[in-house]
Amino acid sequence: MSVNINLHFTVSRLTDAAQAEAVAESIGELLRDEGIENQISYGTACDDGVPYVSGETRFPLSITGFGRWQPEFESSFAFAVAEVAPEAKGGIEWGYPVEER
Repeated sequence: MSVNINLHFTVSRLTDAAQAEAVAESIGELLRDEGIENQISYGTACDDGVPYVSGETRFPLSITGFGRWQPEFESSFAFAVAEVAPEAKGGIEWGYPVEER
């Protein structure tokens, strides 16, 4: 059974813009591996000179086996961030558009 989900992520505690770019690139590789890169808008930004990375779905994703996929994706996301920015803090928020109506 498939579940429609929205996802939003943020990565903070980055040292500079170069590290933010490296994190965005690492996350991009994960999204490509998962086949969802074209369904998620993501990139780097600065808030009062503090760099961060964020992204969100453009429209709900239909995921089969979400209960198995979600923890694997979260683990892979954490690894993708830690690989290039060990001190960074990444977070994912999930939304369920059918339930939110």
